[in-house]
Amino acid sequence: MSEELTAVLNNIIDATEKYALSQTKPDDLTSQRLKNDAKRLLNINPSLTAMALGLIASVEGDVEECNKQHTLSLKLGKDPILNLNYAISMKTLGYNAESFRLIENAMNLLPDPSFAIPIYLMIAINAGEYEHVQSCEDLLITKGVTSIPPHVQQYFDDVNTIVRKAPLPFHIYPEIAAIQETISLNNKLGLTEYALEDINDELYLWTLVKADAKTIFLMNALLEEELSQLENINLDDFHIAFKAKEFKDELG
Repeated sequence: MSEELTAVLNNIIDATEKYALSQTKPDDLTSQRLKNDAKRLLNINPSLTAMALGLIASVEGDVEECNKQHTLSLKLGKDPILNLNYAISMKTLGYNAESFRLIENAMNLLPDPSFAIPIYLMIAINAGEYEHVQSCEDLLITKGVTSIPPHVQQYFDDVNTIVRKAPLPFHIYPEIAAIQETISLNNKLGLTEYALEDINDELYLWTLVKADAKTIFLMNALLEEELSQLENINLDDFHIAFKAKEFKDELG
């Protein structure tokens, strides 16, 4: 692929990432421009065109079109990067469990998955896959990796804090994440993040969402009801709730 078309693809990826992180949608003109740019790749690599269109659909909030385009990209190409970006799109849309399934597949296919570890950890922790996060840390230690970037180390530290202070069976954490995901998707909130806070030696796990106070109140009421249905699980000292996304800035 020419340098020009590589730059076009990178621009689409960068643009969709910015929209995903800000949880804003491109206007109609910008969407059309991005789609036209993606179609410039069609004769060179149709799988990348479909992948790019899937990423664009994810920030537009179009789940059906996103799945359609990413599924097509996997039919047209074998590059593991197609799976990786499909996982990112699903995370953008708020489908954490599916996002984790896709990135697990991508990590198994990538010749060198090390560059994707930060994305993998971000997706895994939001899906409640804490056992996999710890396994990843153990693997790096076994390989003698001693210099871990701070933003990557933070994922390991957060999970180790959770499993130490809230020692639940590992299969329970994804169940809790699935409950949160369902509530979030039912409110069409898309991308979620997390934050940890220790208050009076009690652990608070916040799921950060972009929603108003009334919506968050109703979501937390439903979350509390759903969590109460989990059997033989003590959540007295492990508090799980939704919080406005802006709260992350307060935690530094």
